Amino acid sequence: MTERMALLLEDEALIAMDIEQTLTSEGFSVVSYGSCVAGLHWLEAHTPDFAILDIELSDGDCDRVAEILAARKIPFIVHSGTPTAAEMWPAFSAGHWLPKPAVNGELSALIRGLGN
Repeated sequence: MTERMALLLEDEALIAMDIEQTLTSEGFSVVSYGSCVAGLHWLEAHTPDFAILDIELSDGDCDRVAEILAARKIPFIVHSGTPTAAEMWPAFSAGHWLPKPAVNGELSALIRGLGN
């Protein structure tokens, strides 16, 4: 079985550790960054099987990351405490929304539902 790669963009350390643990238990190896710029740089040379990103990180909005993921048809989850209004965040409309904080098991169920 080939290893599946997940990209995680989250700047809150405890949340990132929790999500990394969930992704690992779902069979993913995880690349995790706390900034959009780092995620963009990584995407220049890599393509994940799946991604989870927050809308706003310490260095700004991750809308460009969402646009790249959508253009490459990479499934992604938007895990954010920011409102889900598509008119506010059109770049994230291709993602599946999971509000923060997620209830135990909710992230795993969503990942499985996406076929990952």
